[in-house]
Amino acid sequence: MAFKIDPEKSYDVKLSRVVKRGRFTYYPLNEINMRGTLVEAILAQEGDEVLDYAREV
Repeated sequence: MAFKIDPEKSYDVKLSRVVKRGRFTYYPLNEINMRGTLVEAILAQEGDEVLDYAREV
């Protein structure tokens, strides 16, 4: 599944697994609000299967 992410918008994201990004660890427990630039970086690092969904806010 290819996600189309706009870097200028915010997204409510549900992860499918734990993601480590720099000092932060994101857990797949709840929705996380992220900027599009961070969502794109996580997708580039982990691949499309890391996201259950990403909804534009």
